[in-house]
Amino acid sequence: MNIKQKALVITFASLLPLSAVAGDILMTGHDVLLHNNQTGAGSSFSNVAIDYLRGVGTTTPTASGSYDIGLVRDPGGLANTTVLDDYGAFSTFDISTVTPGAAGEATFSTFLAGIDLLVIASQANCGGCALSLTGSNTLNSFDTEIASFFNAGGDIWANSGANVSTYYDFLPPAVAASGPSISGSTGFTATAAGLAIGFDNSMLNGHQTHNKFTTFDSSFTIFETRSSEVITIGLRGGTIDGGGIIIEPPEGSTVGIPEPGSLALVGLSLLGFGAARYSKPK
Repeated sequence: MNIKQKALVITFASLLPLSAVAGDILMTGHDVLLHNNQTGAGSSFSNVAIDYLRGVGTTTPTASGSYDIGLVRDPGGLANTTVLDDYGAFSTFDISTVTPGAAGEATFSTFLAGIDLLVIASQANCGGCALSLTGSNTLNSFDTEIASFFNAGGDIWANSGANVSTYYDFLPPAVAASGPSISGSTGFTATAAGLAIGFDNSMLNGHQTHNKFTTFDSSFTIFETRSSEVITIGLRGGTIDGGGIIIEPPEGSTVGIPEPGSLALVGLSLLGFGAARYSKPK
């Protein structure tokens, strides 16, 4: 879907229940794509994360073969992308090829328009991971484009920020988690919510883990801890607005639904533009 079509969808969806344009996020302190036991086919951390983001367990999951994934990374860093190929189309975005500014924003927007899930590689300080500090800073400069993608129904999976406090700044400060550096490879436990979406402790232990989350929006659900440390969090059905995040009303809510006549008028006006529907139902 191109940017003009996506804008039309947002215009129309603003008159519908918010579920039409809400995105999902999962953030973890693990450098998941570096470790085979977290990226193996079938049942792994990666599979659970992606299935959560595509809506498995809801009434409207996106079919796995239709869920297109894009990975942002620098060249040369390690990232096991095998599991990302198990879904729809898979593409990578070499962040080193663009710089902050209008040209880079346009290039990145084009990339986002072709995917359902934006995967952000772990920060290079984790030891062999795939996003440099320069790349992370460039990505953060595209925060407006990322917010537009998310608010149009796109999903985000952010991996470890290691010891870089600004790694998650592609999200507004009121949303993004800060991730102080940690170490260790054992003691990680899935919460009840984590178990419910498919995580188990074998997926969470056995490799070095690089950051925890100490501040994050209360809309996030905690999926994994180590004692009092929060390691993996996620939320469904959010929109970025006013420097924060808003969670949509429960499915079936009538809040904000216009009169049928208003919908008909808007629908007719959009037909003239060849209105398109965003590829991922929520």
